[in-house]
Amino acid sequence: MRTLENDYRTYAELKAAFDEAEKAKAETRQAEIRKAYEDLKEAVRAEGKAYANLINLYTDMKRRGNEYIDLADCYSYQDEEALIESFRTYGIDHFTFSSSWSSAVESAWKFQEAGCKLEGLVEINGQNEIFMKNGEFEKKHAYLFRV
Repeated sequence: MRTLENDYRTYAELKAAFDEAEKAKAETRQAEIRKAYEDLKEAVRAEGKAYANLINLYTDMKRRGNEYIDLADCYSYQDEEALIESFRTYGIDHFTFSSSWSSAVESAWKFQEAGCKLEGLVEINGQNEIFMKNGEFEKKHAYLFRV
């Protein structure tokens, strides 16, 4: 079974290598890295839709510097139970839920019905970077759930 951390690490290494090759104007190396990236994307897709979704959430978590996957304002999952099951399958033991949509309470209730436990409120890095702050993100409040 693939792991989110290993796939993320591979992605991060490819991105760093590509950035370096781009600065050096090494077009052949860039093409090799693009091919490796496409291979990685295909391997992730082959794991199924749930895994592909999780790797996107995991990559976003890492990009923002958060400790847990966050389901944010862009939360669009209609099947909370299936989402939680994929968390269990791939070893996600906690997540945050920072959606401010009017239906957020209903989703939080469905997470609880799927066996998750609300552990409290936490502060996380939101989706928006602060202008001119070099990778610093807005702070946002979120529910912390244990899967």
